Amino acid sequence: MNNPLSELDAWLTGSDLQDDVGADDSYWLAGFDADRQVVLVKLGPYQKLYLRPKQFTKRFYHTVYPLPVESWPYRRQITLFEGFCTLDLALDLRFQATFDYALKNSELLPDINAHIRNVYTALVDDAVNLELQDLADGAWVNTGLAEAEKRIAQRINELLAQQQIQSLAVCTLSASFAEFPDVQLGRDAVYVNVLKKTFELNQTKNLELSRQQRLIEEEEIHEKRQQLEHLRRMIDLEQQMQALEAEKQRRLAEDKFEQLTQQLAIEKRLHAEQLRHDTELQEMRFEAELLSQEKRQARQRSAESRQLTDQLAHRAVLHEQEVLAELRMQQRAQILMQEHDLAEPTGGEHGEA
Repeated sequence: MNNPLSELDAWLTGSDLQDDVGADDSYWLAGFDADRQVVLVKLGPYQKLYLRPKQFTKRFYHTVYPLPVESWPYRRQITLFEGFCTLDLALDLRFQATFDYALKNSELLPDINAHIRNVYTALVDDAVNLELQDLADGAWVNTGLAEAEKRIAQRINELLAQQQIQSLAVCTLSASFAEFPDVQLGRDAVYVNVLKKTFELNQTKNLELSRQQRLIEEEEIHEKRQQLEHLRRMIDLEQQMQALEAEKQRRLAEDKFEQLTQQLAIEKRLHAEQLRHDTELQEMRFEAELLSQEKRQARQRSAESRQLTDQLAHRAVLHEQEVLAELRMQQRAQILMQEHDLAEPTGGEHGEA
């Protein structure tokens, strides 16, 4: 009754693959969690991500994202020794995102496994290529491909582990040969000798090709050096021209600055002279105004003096006229009195008679 669940758990945790490899202590342990889920809490601006606990009640502000274990089949085929050997690589890879990876990529939670495959496909290709390059020397013909399979799986597991992705990779390499379809690696000495001879011929051919390629590259390097030397001379000439132009511009700037300085000094002197001239004109106007005012006051005082003299003279004339009139009146009175006095004795004599 528990067998289906046990088989499912074994598949999810990778223990079925671990059983296949036997009791190898160096084999990679994935540590998958079939029930791994993360909970996203979002309330307004507040947001938090955590692993789903065993006792969990979903609320309206919860969004649950599973982090499932996913299979990633990877297949490659390469040819060695100018098509004499064909290697088929089958990589059965299972992976699961950790909570730390989900936390760093929380915006990708709905498609996190697809994201992992898209992002790390190129890295897996590079890791596989690095290991397959070591098979070009043919040494694996005597020893087999088991060690290469382990190295490829180990490299993939370590690569994903560095990215906080749990994984379990099982690699299988199978070789087929164009002229020896039934050969068994490590057992057929005839094939080994043929392969070694083929490898030596290929190596000689490759060395010659490398030599020719090196000569071509040296010629290209020589041409590039000449081009670089020409370019360097052109750059030096351009720098000299730029330096001369810069010196010319500097001198022009200095001349212009000196001209501006002289012009400013002249303008300051003219301005000072203009101020002095305006001040002198202002003083002259002020003095002229003072003189005009003094003349007006003198004329006014002279007119007032003449008017006072005229008034005094008029008064003197009047007084003199009054004095003369009074003297005339006194003289007349005296004449009248004298006439009266003279007339009185004559009258007495007439009475007494």
